[in-house]
Amino acid sequence: MAVGFRKSLFGFNCDDVMRYIEKTHKSFIQKESALKEKAEDLDTALSIAKAEISEINKAKQKLEEELKVYTDKYDEIERLSQNIGKLYLVAQTNSKSIMKSSQEISDLSREEVVKNLTSIEQAHSSLEEIKTEILETSNAFAKKVETLMSELECTRMRINEQTLDVREKIEHFESVYSEISK
Repeated sequence: MAVGFRKSLFGFNCDDVMRYIEKTHKSFIQKESALKEKAEDLDTALSIAKAEISEINKAKQKLEEELKVYTDKYDEIERLSQNIGKLYLVAQTNSKSIMKSSQEISDLSREEVVKNLTSIEQAHSSLEEIKTEILETSNAFAKKVETLMSELECTRMRINEQTLDVREKIEHFESVYSEISK
């Protein structure tokens, strides 16, 4: 470090050393004030950065809270969707069971309807046969009654004829007897 002091009797020239010290001192004061200014600027920047970090931390905390709310909602929706899926599977199983039962009941009902229709057809057929028999019997009965009535009418007419004939004969007998007995 050779500064270039002039030499004197007891070492270096005092004026040169003093000027050098003053110059160095001024330089250090300038550097110190520049550094203080820079430190103040850095402190201000640090304060601003700290304020920004604080704001960022607040925003981060707010976002984390919102994220927690959304995560909780997502978890709740996930649970709900799983429950809905389970309910869907249960409902689907129940509907298949109900459809199977209704098909079985429908088949049984259809069989009963077929049986009832068969019974109705048999009853209808039997009633038709009975109706035919009743009509034939009543027609035969009516014919027999007509025959009896006509025979009775014939008999009544013969009886009337014979009664008339008997009266005539009695009258004739009485007239003959009265003539004989005279």
